Amino acid sequence: MVFIVNSHLDIPYATTRHDSNKPDHAPSTRNPYQESNLTTSVLVTGGAGFIGSHLVEELVSEGNKVSVLDNFSNKQPKTPGNQFELIEGDVCDPQNVLDATKSVDVVYHLAAVLGVEYAYQHPIDTLEVEIMGTRNILEGMRKNDVKMVIYGSSSEVYGEPSSLPIAETDRTSPKSTYGVAKLAGERYCEAYRRAYGIEYVILRYFNVYGPRQDDRFVIPRFVRAALQGAPLEIYGDGNQVRDFTFVKDAVRLTLTATQVSRAKNQVFNVGTGVPTKASELADLILKLSNSKSSIVLKNFDKSNRPREIEIFNRLADINKAQQLGYKPQTPMREGIAATINWMQTR
Repeated sequence: MVFIVNSHLDIPYATTRHDSNKPDHAPSTRNPYQESNLTTSVLVTGGAGFIGSHLVEELVSEGNKVSVLDNFSNKQPKTPGNQFELIEGDVCDPQNVLDATKSVDVVYHLAAVLGVEYAYQHPIDTLEVEIMGTRNILEGMRKNDVKMVIYGSSSEVYGEPSSLPIAETDRTSPKSTYGVAKLAGERYCEAYRRAYGIEYVILRYFNVYGPRQDDRFVIPRFVRAALQGAPLEIYGDGNQVRDFTFVKDAVRLTLTATQVSRAKNQVFNVGTGVPTKASELADLILKLSNSKSSIVLKNFDKSNRPREIEIFNRLADINKAQQLGYKPQTPMREGIAATINWMQTR
């Protein structure tokens, strides 16, 4: 059984899987280092969202029994798939979660608020979804004797690093309410492991992008502006460093978390180890979209993106994930092209 709630990003799932034979991106996410088959009955919270929808797609293709729980707060179309169970509910509702976690082998907990800017503007919602929602998931798992959770965390937990790349053992010092809430979710997973034997894998996603991502995130926002001939607006001087990770690569490691036994009760960075500056990203998008848009540098806006919560350097050390057989397969240029192609057809 799979469950999706409060989706990570508000992109429809069933539209691509069931309405077209053409994938968003060709490479399979099957892990060549897989030690065992994925568990049959799976719950995905946030599965109608961006990362969640791509994950559900792969879980279904692997022959799993999948259920999705989502509250559709981000206005995703409520399009049921004929290969998975779609449940409308909320991780903040303990009864919804208790019902959803019955007869489940693994929970992929990706339910989340929509990004750092939203979290800044809605701190109470963020704490409720990220902390109380995660507690509800773990408590439902405890009561229903579910023994494995894959927790979708974020590179925001690191805050501003003292050096690059960032390893899983580096200091965690989040600057935003979103990062604080994600770190609290990690601690809950660790605590439930010690107290109740629920095993976990924590995945710290680094700037995942690709088809179906919400326009409020930087790459789709830049692409939309480029396609419309509008300026690409960058906060700051454009020298911020990010580790942009194509969604199919992120899903590949997410699946590996349940396929490789030594991943249990570990934390992994989900990234590429390749740095990209914001200005370089904007230049690449303009080139691949054949756009004549300009690039405009803006001061940080206190109303939605204060400088105090901005992380200026973010790059993943992926050595630990590579030891599981993970290898990013999508170069930045190819991933951006796939994203542009998808957005042009919307």
